Amino acid sequence: MAYFYVEPDKKKVDWKKFENDAAEVFEAFDYEVNRDVRFKTTRRFQIDFIASNEKRIFFIDCKDHSYIPPEKEYEFAKMQLLRAKNFKKLKTDSNQKNIIMLVTKYKTNSLLMHKAGIGSILSVDYESLPELLRNIHLYEDELFTF
Repeated sequence: MAYFYVEPDKKKVDWKKFENDAAEVFEAFDYEVNRDVRFKTTRRFQIDFIASNEKRIFFIDCKDHSYIPPEKEYEFAKMQLLRAKNFKKLKTDSNQKNIIMLVTKYKTNSLLMHKAGIGSILSVDYESLPELLRNIHLYEDELFTF
């Protein structure tokens, strides 16, 4: 009997389900999650979800593209930073570290974690998310926080 490798199905998934699945990973690590956060400052903003505990607040943008070119990933990160900073203006300051994160459906060749400044924004694929959260303390000092 012959066996054939079948390429994983990279069709677009239901984006809301993907966001909820990613949020549930954070909940499994005891983060409080607020989904589909919408707010208005000088313009309207939406953040896929915000996950927080006593030490950290993650501002999450989920992407289910099968490939994200580095320049597009950088633009996504800049926009998420803008949304997060505007959200923080509405809230009181806290001692928590504010971390921007892109969660991708598929493996990424992201270099975002290895660049200075805004480039130190986390970009992680969904499968690697639990391992990253389990070891976030190892990366924290290198991350862009605000």
